[in-house]
Amino acid sequence: MSESVLLLSGGLDSATLAYTHQPDLTVTVDYGQCCADAEIQASSQIAGQLGLDHKVIQVDCQSLGAGTMAGRQGIDLGDAPEWWPYRNQLVITLVAMDVVRRGADRLLVGAVADDQSHADGQAKFFELMDSLLSFQEGNLRVETPAIDRTTEEFVREANPPESLLGWTHSCTASNAACGECRSCKKRQRVLTRIY
Repeated sequence: MSESVLLLSGGLDSATLAYTHQPDLTVTVDYGQCCADAEIQASSQIAGQLGLDHKVIQVDCQSLGAGTMAGRQGIDLGDAPEWWPYRNQLVITLVAMDVVRRGADRLLVGAVADDQSHADGQAKFFELMDSLLSFQEGNLRVETPAIDRTTEEFVREANPPESLLGWTHSCTASNAACGECRSCKKRQRVLTRIY
């Protein structure tokens, strides 16, 4: 029996994907990012509003992080202050390790066209992760249904209730939205243009 799992960060993209795809399970990962508590709270509220099962995985990788998401100085390899080395690879792998035991066969990720300035936000990265995971036991597939649309296009097309997106948290610097980071500004811009 097919089972889909959504990597739910609590941001606009994954919340919209939860609304459009109604996965069997949503999973939020606390890997040591400074905004983990807010992401867990937002994800829990979103899953609850949609009547979806929600699980939290906690693995402390804070000492491996860099940039504002780790509360540390950034490194020159990334193109943004929040860049955390191999973060998407880490999070996808952690979720896959958990859900493959359930027999899940699809892992949905809320990646969008806006994310493609990072190598691990590009369609090619997700194709490689899909190839790697599906090659291994369990044949878990990675899907990015919104990869060809911007957040604004995706949210406008899906038209989730404003009350659902009101729970989202996008700040990469803090559990309380700073209003200054790229993610906070993007969230505000998208919500203002659509609602």
